[in-house]
Amino acid sequence: MPPVRMAIALVAVAVAVAAATVTRATAEVPACYSVRQGDTAALISLNLTGSVQHTYEPWFLIVDTSRERVVPKSQYGRIQPGWRACVPWSRLRVEWARPTTTSGAPAAGGHQTPVGSSIPAIAWWGVVVVAVMWLAVATWQYVIRRRAVVSMMQQFGERFVCEFERPLIQPGCLERPVESRLRVIPRRKRLEILLAPTGSRRYPNLSDHRSNVTYDAERVVRLLKDDRFAGGQLGTHGKWVVIACYFRVHSEQKGTK
Repeated sequence: MPPVRMAIALVAVAVAVAAATVTRATAEVPACYSVRQGDTAALISLNLTGSVQHTYEPWFLIVDTSRERVVPKSQYGRIQPGWRACVPWSRLRVEWARPTTTSGAPAAGGHQTPVGSSIPAIAWWGVVVVAVMWLAVATWQYVIRRRAVVSMMQQFGERFVCEFERPLIQPGCLERPVESRLRVIPRRKRLEILLAPTGSRRYPNLSDHRSNVTYDAERVVRLLKDDRFAGGQLGTHGKWVVIACYFRVHSEQKGTK
């Protein structure tokens, strides 16, 4: 995959994951309560959610912190001090969800939010920043390389046209013997040199001078001695003779598009 496209894909993935992480961090982070002596699962559920009927809901969890395991609901009748009861923030009673500025626990027993729950989101946003920087650098490098390739192709094409028409120039005639255009396709590393006779001239054309045009194209390529270009395939487009050349990518030029 080209560097620019890879960077764009990374930015898109990172943004999507970061956004999803932030959403989960705000919507799914549990609020946890430390079980105290005399607490029951039903009492904790009543205090946290406002109803004992939530005790056996899938989202009401009690964690055995000593064993780092979720306590089966069949064992909710024998919960131990030090364990933690956790519910989603969206399930908390309003007074519990309200932020507090004191370090002490609320009268019902104090809930605690997990520390560092936003770290994944921060990490992914960091990836986004790095990816954007990489995208900027990759794009700039791509533009510089592309301009260099286009410039080399245009210079080669102009030299090709000059050498092709040189033997056709008549002394004292100010009119150029051939009309020319260049068509550069950097993505395919292809240069198309379009030639057509001017005025009443009939050369170059492939209908009755194919062998001569082929000879002249090969002659010009040999004279230019530029091993960065290969080809010289002939074709037609309307009145134009199309000579296609390809830019060879050397080891130090790989990655240019």
